[in-house]
Amino acid sequence: MEINFECKKCRCIFDCDIGNVSLLENSDRPFFEKKIICPTCGERSMDELLLTELGQSQLTQATLDFEVDDLSDFGFYEGECQGCDMFQPLNDLGLCEECAGKLERDLIRESDRDNTISGYGLDSAECEEIRKKVIKEYGEKLELIASNKPKKKKCKAAKRKKKKAKTA
Repeated sequence: MEINFECKKCRCIFDCDIGNVSLLENSDRPFFEKKIICPTCGERSMDELLLTELGQSQLTQATLDFEVDDLSDFGFYEGECQGCDMFQPLNDLGLCEECAGKLERDLIRESDRDNTISGYGLDSAECEEIRKKVIKEYGEKLELIASNKPKKKKCKAAKRKKKKAKTA
């Protein structure tokens, strides 16, 4: 594995093959399999070097490289769900599996096929069939997102008339 460093002494920026990188449990510093050698100054310690921006990215990739399956079958990471506030595996939107399903169904109900997984790329007739199935199985009411339809406001005059009619 090569990482990009800058020597504090000679200001030389160089790539160095450091072998495998590991993180020791009792230290915040990475452990390199091979020694760091500056082309100008020779062997250097971590205190005598700076990581360049590229080097920081390379080191992060080397130490935090993982598969999504390592965390769970569903989420990319664990955290607090934006929909239900429960701590569990989350997708890229910050939603747990249950809330992600609710969002998908809500978008289908709203006929927003470009933002749904199951409706993306389908024509209007196919999306309408999916929408009908969702409404039949889960109902027409939105589960997670707020409706974009404005609520009807009753006229104050109509309320006054109803009050007068009841008292009279």
